[in-house]
Amino acid sequence: MTSPQLFITPVYAIILTVMLILLSARVIKARWRHRVSFHDGGIDELTRTIRSHGNFIEYVPLCLLLMALSELNHALDWTLYVVGTILLLGRLLHALGVGKAIFKLRFYGMVLTFAALIGTIIVLITTFFTL
Repeated sequence: MTSPQLFITPVYAIILTVMLILLSARVIKARWRHRVSFHDGGIDELTRTIRSHGNFIEYVPLCLLLMALSELNHALDWTLYVVGTILLLGRLLHALGVGKAIFKLRFYGMVLTFAALIGTIIVLITTFFTL
């Protein structure tokens, strides 16, 4: 018996971790600029920056977990590429939308994020019926 291996999900995990580092750096930079070490100091830019980072943390780990479970259950590769790419685009649009206060980008970023989550659920469920 061979040990299960992940090939697709780690690629998305790496890219998304780089995005997380960039979002974290953006929070740190905003905190330094506004001299606020805790909370948001009532500063709109800092609030948006913190929430962009927090929103990323709230959704990305679960989606990556669902992708990994799907991959371990032998989901079709193309399905993982599709949901992974949708997640990446969603997170990028959301970060840009929140950071620049552009509601449409934020909205479509969340639509894509939810599409990725729903997609991973569907992929994972279908793997149970094809095992």
